[in-house]
Amino acid sequence: MKLFVLTFLAVSIWAQNSSAIFLATDPGQLRAGVPTDVFVVGDGDDHGDLFLRAAILAAKVSRDRFPQRQRVIISAVSDFYSDQQLLSSAGFKLHIADSSKLDKSQVLKALKFPRSALTSLQFFVHSNPQTGIVLHKRTGRLAQTDSEFAQMGGFLARNAIVIFHSCNSGWFLAPAAAKLWGRSAFGTFTADDFQEPMSDGKWYYHDAGRYPEHLSRIGNTTRILRQNTRCGSHECLRLKPVNGAYSGVMGRFAKGLGFYKGFARTEAELPQAMIHYALLMPSVTPLSLQSSRAEILTVVKDWMCPSDKSGSLFAACSKAIDSRSFESNSRLNFFSGTPVSCSTSQCYTVVKCSGFKAALGMKSCKTVDIQDKPSTVFSDQMKLIMKGIQMFEKGQIAL
Repeated sequence: MKLFVLTFLAVSIWAQNSSAIFLATDPGQLRAGVPTDVFVVGDGDDHGDLFLRAAILAAKVSRDRFPQRQRVIISAVSDFYSDQQLLSSAGFKLHIADSSKLDKSQVLKALKFPRSALTSLQFFVHSNPQTGIVLHKRTGRLAQTDSEFAQMGGFLARNAIVIFHSCNSGWFLAPAAAKLWGRSAFGTFTADDFQEPMSDGKWYYHDAGRYPEHLSRIGNTTRILRQNTRCGSHECLRLKPVNGAYSGVMGRFAKGLGFYKGFARTEAELPQAMIHYALLMPSVTPLSLQSSRAEILTVVKDWMCPSDKSGSLFAACSKAIDSRSFESNSRLNFFSGTPVSCSTSQCYTVVKCSGFKAALGMKSCKTVDIQDKPSTVFSDQMKLIMKGIQMFEKGQIAL
């Protein structure tokens, strides 16, 4: 009886401690050598379990599109009992649950755990230009300059992609990953915010006032996965960049982008990566390796076009994609602000931060132009996507 009471108290105390991690897998028993998708979930802090919920939906999409793959989620714990229930309900088996803090060494262990090449690596985290990825709110950081960051590329398959679902990851994390790891990496250039699918079948930022008032959560749907999926409040979440320049605790930026941008060492790597990204994206129709051009373009519009409340910007962007206006107008843009100018591997505007201002609690970062170039990023990425679709139709995509 005393042992039971002591054990119960120990678990109860740990369950209330945010300094803990879960590692869960689908299927429950992994097999060495089987392609694996990994999802890293950082400390949600003020967001609670929303990062974990978004990662679980992304893992369900992976299972739907690529049933032959395995999946691993490593997550900082928000609440022991509810997080465990979320993972169990999604079909994940818990392998590790301990009181360790999620840090870069734990992430490396998770990448080694499958004993397989990783076909994708997705991060659901807070991040900032000064300290990188926030794994644990107090001590767990992962910067692109860390040796552990450089080592992560060694676990990735040749056709792997990396996605940083976090604010401002395109300024520093995604280009560094593409350069160091030699794999295509996708990142953001503004705030990355949560969206949910609504009753009109579209995704909107889920805060009240940011979607049409007459809409509600979509409920049961086959728009995301081929099987019927329950999407009540906070049950189906994804992240998408807002369509405006970043303004927040780090500072006010002059430029940005409203979609995830891909980086790679060479342009030739990106067409296939674009298709891979589209297949792994929770969207408005469940893609497969047999999807038509029209189905893929429906997802591309959801990815590349703004999710504005009125729908006017989305409609204009969608029309431009249908008419292929991006081929004749290299400066085509639907960002509500000044879009950043970038090449395949780098951008011509950077973020610079002041440690002195940060120490004083001031907004410490700003954007600085290295070269004054007009942005062609929307047009450039759409051309790469169209090339990827052509390769997909010809059976030249190897995923």
